[in-house]
Amino acid sequence: MVRIKPTRELSLAVLLAALIIFLSLTTNFNTVSGIYSFLLAASPTIVAAIALAMVIFTGNIDISAGTISGFVAFTTGYLFRAGVPMLLAALAGIVVGVALAGLNGLISVKFRVPSIVVTLAMTMVHIGAYATFLPGSGWVENLGPGFTWFGRGRLLGVIPYAFVVAMLVAVAMMWVAKYTRFGRSLYAVGGNAQAAVYSGINPDRTVIKVFFLEGALLGISAVMRATTRSEIMPSVFIGRELFFIAAALVGGVSIFGGVGKLSGVVLGSALVYLLTVTMIYLGFQDYYQFALQGTIILLAVFISSGDFSRLKRFLRPGTVGGTQ
Repeated sequence: MVRIKPTRELSLAVLLAALIIFLSLTTNFNTVSGIYSFLLAASPTIVAAIALAMVIFTGNIDISAGTISGFVAFTTGYLFRAGVPMLLAALAGIVVGVALAGLNGLISVKFRVPSIVVTLAMTMVHIGAYATFLPGSGWVENLGPGFTWFGRGRLLGVIPYAFVVAMLVAVAMMWVAKYTRFGRSLYAVGGNAQAAVYSGINPDRTVIKVFFLEGALLGISAVMRATTRSEIMPSVFIGRELFFIAAALVGGVSIFGGVGKLSGVVLGSALVYLLTVTMIYLGFQDYYQFALQGTIILLAVFISSGDFSRLKRFLRPGTVGGTQ
């Protein structure tokens, strides 16, 4: 008798299947329209979660991923509205993502400032820039079918073009993470940076490179999401980084770095999205969805640490603040 060894990926797949069955029995999820909507909405999250995961592999994080995505979307839409061909406008938007994320990495490494501090500060800078420097606070409308043909396009009547791109990105990044020296260096730096140095790896260079790569992936994700609508408002991307981080952590990425599989991140992205859809179906308001994301992140941190002793002491009857 062959025994199936339980893994995080298998557990995620089972949970994902359970949610799909539930939604199929209670909504129109199992229709062509429902499947298309799910794949279309999940695709940008998959790419962005992979971007965040690769940064987290190194023991870093990017809190500004949402606002960077907003700049990418604005750049793409603004240039297209100005008459720039769609492909060039999208490439320009992705370049903006690369530049902004790369700047985060450079500041963090060169000035020895924790990435969470740098990216939190840059988030506030970006939000201020939305209102101060972008025309109409970044609002771009009436973009038309020439802008949305990719975001709304589909293969065989059900598979969004965006989902095809998301799967290609996922496969490519899985290959990079598993089979290239750069991919292995991400885990090495996140696991033990000093030991990585002894192995001939330059941690600073690795971190800078992964931030630039993250920017490219965030750019692709933002273009995918922006092209589903004929108008753009960068502020709608604010807070999306929590969704991306939650998806990565649910997928098995350790918040402390050095551990995780991108296949799990893909499943985690789908699971977090379906949880959100389920909450909407059950009538929960938006703020409950943010509470869910925060809870997921907190639980993932406990699971990653592998030390539940403090939590057990806190929950023990007669315990206040973790002390007797």
